[in-house]
Amino acid sequence: MSYAVEAKIFNSGQIVARVRPARTDDMEGCTETRTCDVWIDLFDDLSEAEGFKKSYTRA
Repeated sequence: MSYAVEAKIFNSGQIVARVRPARTDDMEGCTETRTCDVWIDLFDDLSEAEGFKKSYTRA
């Protein structure tokens, strides 16, 4: 199973990150919306994904 770290970085500076199962149509990269940028990073290992998510909380 693959995992995705999805981070929403809002224009206000707030960051919301979560780990979720990766979907087949997920691609790594950034999508810009009116209110936030959505970053997706893909991992094969859950512990690696959790560690990467923590890097967002330290930002």
